[in-house]
Amino acid sequence: MKIAVLGFSGSGKSTLAKQLSEYYDIPLLYLDCVNFEKNWVLRDRDECRKMVAEFMQNEGWVIDGNYSKMYQTERLEQADQIIILLYNRFVCMKGAFKRNIEYKGRVRESMANGCTERMDRWFFLWVVFNQYSKKRKNMFKSIKEKYPDKTVILRSRKKLNHYLKFIKQAKPDKMKRL
Repeated sequence: MKIAVLGFSGSGKSTLAKQLSEYYDIPLLYLDCVNFEKNWVLRDRDECRKMVAEFMQNEGWVIDGNYSKMYQTERLEQADQIIILLYNRFVCMKGAFKRNIEYKGRVRESMANGCTERMDRWFFLWVVFNQYSKKRKNMFKSIKEKYPDKTVILRSRKKLNHYLKFIKQAKPDKMKRL
């Protein structure tokens, strides 16, 4: 099973990716861990791409994150399932603030070593406004159009909980037909 988890910041992509990784017993890659080195320093793009390409050689995987320049097209092509979390800005803002309170000053599992949780002005503006651009919304829409049989778009936590309940009741091979 190969699963790509995409969506808005603060929507719970990393939490979902971890749940799926544990459920299917397949390795997990957080693209934030690839994108950043210690202290939020951006990693060399070629090194990022190499890390992702190597990870994608696994028989099964879950990859958490959007990052179009990190083999997004190849990830989506290879994925058996694409899950996109498209919650409204208030849900994402609440999720980002909750995460910030829980991990403030610490490094969460889905981040690179040395990248402590923070909520700066740039990230706040990203979560509340910038990530909802027409361009990004169209990108997610085009993914659904290109891969309609393997893409699930979830627009609320209620829908996510229903989805998780469904896959836990279904056999993994049924997941492809959602």
